[in-house]
Amino acid sequence: MKQAIQERFLISPFLVFFVIHATQVGVGALNFQRPLMKEAGQDAWMAVLMAGLSAHVLIWLMYRLLSHLPSGGDLVSLHEQYFGRWIGGVLSLGLLFYYALAAFMVLQSYIEVIKVWVFPLMGAWQFSLMFLLMTYYVVSGGFRVVVGLCVWGVVIPLLTIFPMVFFPLEYAQYRNLLPVFDHSFGQLAKASKEMVLQYLGFEMLLMYYPFLKQAPSSQKWAHAANAFTMFIYFVLILISIVFYNKEQIQHITWPTLTMAKIPEVPFIERMEYIVISIYVLVVFPIIAVSIWAVTRVIKQLFAVQQRRSLPVLLACLFVGGMFFQEKIHIEQLTEWTAKAGFYLVVVYVPLLYVYVWVAEKVKKALQQKP
Repeated sequence: MKQAIQERFLISPFLVFFVIHATQVGVGALNFQRPLMKEAGQDAWMAVLMAGLSAHVLIWLMYRLLSHLPSGGDLVSLHEQYFGRWIGGVLSLGLLFYYALAAFMVLQSYIEVIKVWVFPLMGAWQFSLMFLLMTYYVVSGGFRVVVGLCVWGVVIPLLTIFPMVFFPLEYAQYRNLLPVFDHSFGQLAKASKEMVLQYLGFEMLLMYYPFLKQAPSSQKWAHAANAFTMFIYFVLILISIVFYNKEQIQHITWPTLTMAKIPEVPFIERMEYIVISIYVLVVFPIIAVSIWAVTRVIKQLFAVQQRRSLPVLLACLFVGGMFFQEKIHIEQLTEWTAKAGFYLVVVYVPLLYVYVWVAEKVKKALQQKP
């Protein structure tokens, strides 16, 4: 049985709001409109709501699943408890690779944005090295430092970037929202599946759950974070629908960034440069939490201290970045991450919950027999 984590390493329940929201809104918020409007057109806002409500159900399932563990337990502990050391270890290895893939995808996607919009002549390895060095500094400080980064990663972009998305309303064509309910349920469901990637991030809860004080009481904050994320995406998709049309948006790579060019400030010629610079506070928490989760899984499986596995992991990500510099490769990487995240949270977590529920029922029935 895993030893309970000392109280000085724990965080207050309300901080779950910042961790979950910070890990949900990432680079995808800059271009999620394209696949949604391709599938659902002006009804894409419904897909945003459908995917968000599904995320609420999955968060509830995760809390129910983790409630079967004693204090100090995470998904690795649950795997070992219900599947044994070897099978559980293999399942936890899959979790490790997924978290590493998520961090790598966010890192490469943001570097692509920087190269295209700000520094087209600089090499990707320079940005990668800078981000990974900052990640080492934050993650080596422990989970509480990572949470502090998440707090700033929510507050500062909310006060600086989010107000800019309302400027395109000056040129809005509200007729673009009509006709409503013009797409079938199948089309909306397909668009919702495309939206799943944007809500991913709450699955990190499976590893930092034991670091929460009175963990069950944090569930309301987790749902509040997901609801706030849903509100952000809902506002973005509505403004995108009334500003662009279905055909026009398919030719724009980053619709949100394009809208950020609309605000005019006398002493700033390219406002999108400011947005991209501040956006580092949006993507950096996702990278930090994901890397921390990977090192946590390694510690649970192989008893290797996180500070020792961290530089090795970052070195692997740096080398891997050399092979994912083209746009087509990054798109493939994003597709792989979306599929892996979909199967983890939409398929594996519910099946695992059913398995644990049945196992507990069988165990109680056997204990009650004379």
